[in-house]
Amino acid sequence: MESDEDYQIVISGWAVHIPELGLNLHEGIFCNYDAEEGGYLPDFAVTVIKEEGQEEWLYYEQDDFVITLANYLHGKTDVERLGQLFCFIRMPDGSPPAEE
Repeated sequence: MESDEDYQIVISGWAVHIPELGLNLHEGIFCNYDAEEGGYLPDFAVTVIKEEGQEEWLYYEQDDFVITLANYLHGKTDVERLGQLFCFIRMPDGSPPAEE
């Protein structure tokens, strides 16, 4: 998803989609570069916010979905209301269909 010489952020293909806001929330892992290992090692989990249909991220933070979304929206709505918004899980393209 994003990287430079010092870090990478790797995100899940699965997303929680919130139609009312046009946003997708992904789980991600922030990885730091370790010169001794010669690669990126996981450090901590993050929540990543992307606009629907966009590849670039808008915001990420080391917190759960609702708190990260509330911080991204800068108090435009309260946390309780955010937790009650309609949402659904979007599977990445090519994923097998869910079993019934």
